[in-house]
Amino acid sequence: MTSQDTHRAVDAVWKMESARIIAGLVRMVGDVGLAEELAQDALLSALQQWPESGVPDNPGAWLMAVAKRRAVDHLRRGERLDRRHEQLAHEIATRRDTSEADLDEALDDLDDEVGDDVLRLMFVSCHPALPAESRVALTLRLLGGLRTEEIARAFLVSEPTVAQRVVRAKRTLAALRIPFEIPVGPDRAARLSSVLEVIYLVFNEGYAATAGDGWMRQDLCHEALRLGRLLAGLAPGEAEVHGLVALMELQASRSAARTTPSGQPIALHEQNRGRWDQLLIHRGFAALLRARQCGGPLGPYVLQAAIAVCHARARTAQETDWTQIATLYESLAKVLPTPVVQLNRAVALAMAYGPEAGLALADTLVAEPALKDYHRLPSVRGDLLSRLGRHEEARREFERAAALTLNGPERTILLERAAACAEAAPPGTVPTLAEAASAFLSRDDLDAATVRSYGQTMSRLRRALGDGIPLPDVSAERVADVFTAAWGGAAPATWNRHRAAVRSFSAWAATQGLLTGDPARDPAGDPAHDPTRAPTPAPTRDPAHDLTRDLTRDPAHDLTRDPACDPTRDPTRDPARDLAAGLGRRPEPRGRTRPIDRPHIEALWQRPDLALRERTLWLLLHESAAGVGSALALNVEDLDLAGMRGRVAARAGRESSGSRWVRWRAGTAELLPHLVAGRGRGPLFLSDRRPGPGRPPAPGDLCPETGRRRLSYERAEYLFKQATGYTLDQLRTR
Repeated sequence: MTSQDTHRAVDAVWKMESARIIAGLVRMVGDVGLAEELAQDALLSALQQWPESGVPDNPGAWLMAVAKRRAVDHLRRGERLDRRHEQLAHEIATRRDTSEADLDEALDDLDDEVGDDVLRLMFVSCHPALPAESRVALTLRLLGGLRTEEIARAFLVSEPTVAQRVVRAKRTLAALRIPFEIPVGPDRAARLSSVLEVIYLVFNEGYAATAGDGWMRQDLCHEALRLGRLLAGLAPGEAEVHGLVALMELQASRSAARTTPSGQPIALHEQNRGRWDQLLIHRGFAALLRARQCGGPLGPYVLQAAIAVCHARARTAQETDWTQIATLYESLAKVLPTPVVQLNRAVALAMAYGPEAGLALADTLVAEPALKDYHRLPSVRGDLLSRLGRHEEARREFERAAALTLNGPERTILLERAAACAEAAPPGTVPTLAEAASAFLSRDDLDAATVRSYGQTMSRLRRALGDGIPLPDVSAERVADVFTAAWGGAAPATWNRHRAAVRSFSAWAATQGLLTGDPARDPAGDPAHDPTRAPTPAPTRDPAHDLTRDLTRDPAHDLTRDPACDPTRDPTRDPARDLAAGLGRRPEPRGRTRPIDRPHIEALWQRPDLALRERTLWLLLHESAAGVGSALALNVEDLDLAGMRGRVAARAGRESSGSRWVRWRAGTAELLPHLVAGRGRGPLFLSDRRPGPGRPPAPGDLCPETGRRRLSYERAEYLFKQATGYTLDQLRTR
């Protein structure tokens, strides 16, 4: 054999057999990193010997035998061989080497459950303690047999980045001493969901590439399908595994019809369904049938596969049963209540019941922090607005989507749709209040908390004045009438918060020239409308969850946070067009927050419906009188349970102040051991769900044992208000 032939043969064998070899070695040595090194040694031996001896009849058994010999040698050197290892080593050393088949038979006692070994390796490489990108890299390396450069090329990152992710993942697994076993009970279900998530992440990256010049990466789709089919064979009784395989088979069936010869994307309703792969469709149907035969409640992957079946059964786009799809999305939203699912549901509603129904749901997602930089939200809104004839609004949405996406072909399509909307819009169109409000809230310089606060104000104005009213017809007098009716009897803080929103909107509209119907400057000069600008990078910390900021301050009151309120931004602004001119600021009392009455406090602790996390947090705040931010910033490793206190590190930018202590009393001391049971480090108070892969939290805000993030101030405040009607500040005041 030539050297090139040998390399091709070794590469093919490695991709097929590497998972089985590494899994068997991990069971022997108990270390993922060491197992991969031993397997690589066997691979090197093949490269050295096969050019002369030829490829063995059973190359996988040959590699397994060599790798296990190296493992036995390692165990001997470490003086950690038990009697079973000694017996096996003696048998391997003395047995007559007649053929690879005989040698493989000699190892049967250590290979009795190879399938289980591969399944164990899946659970280890996809452990929730690892970040999502590390899980993907390690899974493709160990189970997919891909080299570092292949993974880097697939995800458009550098080779050192992939190598670091793999190394860190191995170190994390070694430090946490993750057992090489298949979890049982509830832990298995949680870990299985992580495995499925990783496989689907790999498939999605291949099906619709996040970045780059290609719309699809078929190699990743094929690899995810291979891993999914392998997992289905190893766990035949898991409905969600078969559901995921069905979903991937059905989606992959459309691959040939999804792009033009030049590589441009083709929308689902425009695809030539005659090019859909019928074999993959039948395999998807069969996998979904196996999922249903497993029984149990319908999980998210089974429901998504059922949606894909609705598309696959329709011979034309017009025959698609969108009513059934909308019903399935409603069920999916109950078991997987994420903003992305709701966005997909909005599309289904629009197709089933008209664009108005879809836009109504999509508009509620504008203030979602998780979708702030997600390009498909403005893309969907642009499509629905265009179908409603609101072309100018649609143009802005398509341009915003184009600015956010990192995929070249998708950006081209979005800009083409924006240009088409610009041509369809009548010249000199005067924006309506609804159009201006949507553009105002879609600005990149507003954080999520401010968007939510401003959105409440603008929604009330739109309901009172009408979405279709031309913006120049909105006067300060009419705004004042709405304020008097809506918030005339409200507390000064509430009045001032809504007043700040109107002032910001008015200042922004004036700089755009929208209040007079004659734009003061070309919208193309606004960075928010520049389709060539680079997308705003995702923050390393989600502002809505940043516990280092001053949590006692309402962002809606801080006008310096919003550039539109900067008086130096437009010195020529006409005060007569200030929509907040009739709204005077009301003085707010500076006294302490009024505490909750003692009877209400005592009744709170007697409620049986309170979760352990809420009871512990609320009792800690009440007993310690600490700030909410300080309580939420506590970490498990910084607790002194015996001393009934916890150390809070200095906030960013205030290192000179050093750390401080939060102290509690007996009630909290009784609950805390139950809350931290099984956890040695990470945030004390955790959110209900693990974060999505698109918005990973800062390392210090992620629990390594559970994979969940630190409970945010906004979520904690919401839960307390829902349960009591009070604020957390009132709870802690004594």
